[in-house]
Amino acid sequence: YSPQAPLLNDTATNSTVDWDFFQDIDLVPIDKIPAPGVNKWVPLEVHTSIFDDYREHLAFNNRTYQTPVVPSLTTALTTGYQAYYPDVYGFKSYPVIVDSMENVEIAIFNKDVNSHPFHMHGNNFFVQVRGSLDKDPAKRKTAGSFPVRRDTITVPPQEYAIIRFVGDNPGIWLFHCHMEFHMEQGLALTFVVAPYRIIANTTLPDQYKRNCDLMGIPNAGNAMGRTGLDMAGDPRGPFPLSGF
Repeated sequence: YSPQAPLLNDTATNSTVDWDFFQDIDLVPIDKIPAPGVNKWVPLEVHTSIFDDYREHLAFNNRTYQTPVVPSLTTALTTGYQAYYPDVYGFKSYPVIVDSMENVEIAIFNKDVNSHPFHMHGNNFFVQVRGSLDKDPAKRKTAGSFPVRRDTITVPPQEYAIIRFVGDNPGIWLFHCHMEFHMEQGLALTFVVAPYRIIANTTLPDQYKRNCDLMGIPNAGNAMGRTGLDMAGDPRGPFPLSGF
């Protein structure tokens, strides 16, 4: 800062700033694109709880994310037709298979006490509806004919948001809370978009393989580094403890 910049006086140093939640659904995009229809519906409940490993986790539908032994892109490229099976990517990576050009609607129900900014890699989505979990109609807002498109949406506590995207970008795409420590606590999943198109159009570069070799990561196989649907050792838990 400039040494000539004015300093706050002592009475103002403990002040707070009031701000209102920004309703992005009210924005009107310059390029008018109507929202797609719906072929696949993905409901996601957001919870914080103490799990049976006696740690606090955040989760989608009580499933906490964990990085697979084999990167999901490697699995998609080395398991043949089984790349279309969600099981090969591992339970804890929470894979959601999306067909090429499939229209997907995601309903995010935030039952946590915190706001969460959810970010989608590789795609923009249409913001369709916002509302409160208590179903108060005064708090429900619906987009117009041409909804705003974003790659991140904040869902306040005890509220929900409905978004849509088109599976037109083949790849393995994370969907996660953009507060990094919330993602570390498990608030993430993966969209596996157009797995057959990934296979047809993607080649792993040699540097990618060398990096995996240096880190002891297999260059082929399912999430556990095994063949086909042999998922021995694939972790399923932890799970929420009763009463929390």
